[in-house]
Amino acid sequence: MVKEIVKYPTTPSLEYGANVRHFNDELFAIIEDLKDTMEANGITALAAFQISSPLSVIVIKQENGEYLEIINPRVIKREGKIHPIETTAYFPELSAKTTRYEKIKVMYEDKEQNQKFLEAEGDLAVVLQRKMDYLFGANFRVRLDKDEKKLFDSKLEFGTDAIMKNDCPTVFKRDRLLKLLKILFAIGFVSLGAKFFIDASMLPILKTAENYIMIAMLTTSVIYFFYAQYEGKQYKHCTSCQIGNIIGSTAISLIRLIILFVANYFLLW
Repeated sequence: MVKEIVKYPTTPSLEYGANVRHFNDELFAIIEDLKDTMEANGITALAAFQISSPLSVIVIKQENGEYLEIINPRVIKREGKIHPIETTAYFPELSAKTTRYEKIKVMYEDKEQNQKFLEAEGDLAVVLQRKMDYLFGANFRVRLDKDEKKLFDSKLEFGTDAIMKNDCPTVFKRDRLLKLLKILFAIGFVSLGAKFFIDASMLPILKTAENYIMIAMLTTSVIYFFYAQYEGKQYKHCTSCQIGNIIGSTAISLIRLIILFVANYFLLW
């Protein structure tokens, strides 16, 4: 049966990877579900966690079309280090440069409960290590160095693999503050126009509302200026251009505030 593949932000847990104790129909059904799900999604390897099963099971489709069924795997030997670029169905359409062992030897059991040994290197070794991460409550993010983890977290935040190392994304969280400033400015001017359509007794209320809007604009501008600098420091190669954009955006916001202030001064005060 085809199952839904678990994706981020669902968190792997240590409750997963439970050793298989009973080699029964339940286990065999999980293995068939893994195969069906792999075929339906065009992928060549899955761990049981990825279809919401707690069992310590991995299925890998080999180049000859046959399936390698791995139950209760343990790495008993490892050699060398490599840094492959990995993708996984858990983080759809995202990639990262990990650190893996170049060669590994794995002890596992098959469906007949026979103990087996598998020596793997290259792509097979990487796939095995990635799938075993899931069985032990982790994912490939734990295999990233500090800089790569920071880069990958940016990819997660913006939902795109297009962010390259130290490059600036095209969209920042601080842009939301700029949008808020534009909205406040528009509300302030629309409200000011209401002066010509309301009773004189309502003017004090309108004046109070305008004051609050201008205070909100000033506060948001200050928050934007400092937060934008903090956010910009995460991208080393575009610090200078970001500083210019931050200063320019802050200046525009303050000019709008001054315009609104002057309009209030002559129309309400």
